[in-house]
Amino acid sequence: MATTSNGSDSSRKNTDNKDNDNKDEQNNMFECNICLDYAKDAVVSVCGHLFCWPCLHQWLETRSSRQVCPVCKSAISKDKVIPIYGRGNTKQEDPRGLIKLDLKFEPSRLKHALSTPLALPTWRSSVITNKVEVSSTDILTDETQFRALEKSVTPLCRMPYEKQLVLKQQWTNTVCKEVRSRLHTAKTLITLPKIFPISSSPQINEYRNKDEFNFRPGIDGNPKTLGFFVNNPSEGNIYCVSAMKLINMKQSHKDIAQVFEAFVRKSELPASYDHMDGGFWRGIIVRSNLKGDKMAIVVANPRGYTNEIMLDEQRKFNDYLKSANIDLQSLYFHPSLHTRSSKDSTFILVDGDKYIYEDLCSFKFRISPDSFFQINTLAAEVLYNELFKLINPTKTSTLLDLCSGTGTVSIIGSQRVQSCVGIESVAQAVNDAKETAKINNIHNCDFIEGKVEVVLKQVLSELSMTSDLCAVLNPGRAGVHPKVINAIRNNRLINSLAYVSCKADSPITMKNLVELVVNNKKSRPFTLNSIKPVDMFPHTKHCELIFLFKR
Repeated sequence: MATTSNGSDSSRKNTDNKDNDNKDEQNNMFECNICLDYAKDAVVSVCGHLFCWPCLHQWLETRSSRQVCPVCKSAISKDKVIPIYGRGNTKQEDPRGLIKLDLKFEPSRLKHALSTPLALPTWRSSVITNKVEVSSTDILTDETQFRALEKSVTPLCRMPYEKQLVLKQQWTNTVCKEVRSRLHTAKTLITLPKIFPISSSPQINEYRNKDEFNFRPGIDGNPKTLGFFVNNPSEGNIYCVSAMKLINMKQSHKDIAQVFEAFVRKSELPASYDHMDGGFWRGIIVRSNLKGDKMAIVVANPRGYTNEIMLDEQRKFNDYLKSANIDLQSLYFHPSLHTRSSKDSTFILVDGDKYIYEDLCSFKFRISPDSFFQINTLAAEVLYNELFKLINPTKTSTLLDLCSGTGTVSIIGSQRVQSCVGIESVAQAVNDAKETAKINNIHNCDFIEGKVEVVLKQVLSELSMTSDLCAVLNPGRAGVHPKVINAIRNNRLINSLAYVSCKADSPITMKNLVELVVNNKKSRPFTLNSIKPVDMFPHTKHCELIFLFKR
């Protein structure tokens, strides 16, 4: 009998990091699907995809003979998009009539991006969109497709690991210089923070404990090709390339993806590229732990399909896995009506256990289908050890764990402090955190469900009698709402703050860092004391940074 577990909308963490998907949901809702930045002069297509109008205009101008949506390939034109007023368009004017003004600005943005050392690659991974933007001019063929994917997903994989670490150390210095430059512009003096040497990952190959594979036509034209999406610069088309040759993924994950692709190719039901295209199969998510237990979540578009059809397909795939000798601890089916599947909270257990468990820093953590967990488990141990070395809490401290996910920081820190309070917007993650505390016999941790910017002020008021309050802020790639920064600055008890970021040069994260330090008359600023880089994502250009703020 199938059972159902429910979660809630998320704003979340990915890939590499690729792994931070749920925590970014709130901010990603307003990302342009071309530049992946906040949508400026936003427009939405009739197929439901959001863009900056200048970005979309350039896309259409360079493809005048074949004007299709960059995401789903539906027909699109200037007259088939709807302006969104109120986000980046304060004059309430139709941006489609102002394109000349906007295009003057774009080259400067491009020049700045290209001049930034070790800029992050222009790709992203979400629960249902593994789209890779390839900047290379190489034409995609059967022979070059895997190299093109490698260049984008693991661009440093052919470089000695020691040199990768040198580049990421240099990138850390660049981030520090950018913070100083912005503070100088804001007329705020800054003492030079200490930049610690980078900590390496104990495991550099096959370290990812979660991978997401989705369908699109392959180079050979097969409409049921499973993998990552790659742009072909010569045509502007998007193709799906198999991830079988990526060295940061576990072979067991690739094997499950390969079996799933073979099953779907035999199925009479079509693949789904967009939630309104009438297709069914969307992709598969594979999770695993260090012990080797595996969880697979099949993502499908239920629109137009009966429960009987879906139940029959679940049964067929479960039987197919067993016939292929694929051993799963958990098999889930995730019907999703939206482009971003994390908007749907229904996960149907088809076979096996509800959860898998991971050991981290001598604690046991429960992992659900949609809960966040650091993508590189062994490197996460390094990260959290370095984190607590920096904040150095005492037995009289109260630890405030913001964007707490499955409660990792609180659980690990519970033996070092008097008490912990975690705040997380994803209901299932909060449930996992509470259950993890019970499993580990921890009684000094409290987890609260809600958006940090909404509940933080009330939580801080309830902690007003705390003598020593230290905070850890660990948001997704897009940073946090300004209200969070304001609430932290306005609370005089918080004199130590660790900001953990996997994308420190994102616009919102950089703004968060500056606003913690910049002088204003309303609250006492922090001082950026030190920066510690930890390599969570070998072979990629991503690097986790811990910023320690004091006051």
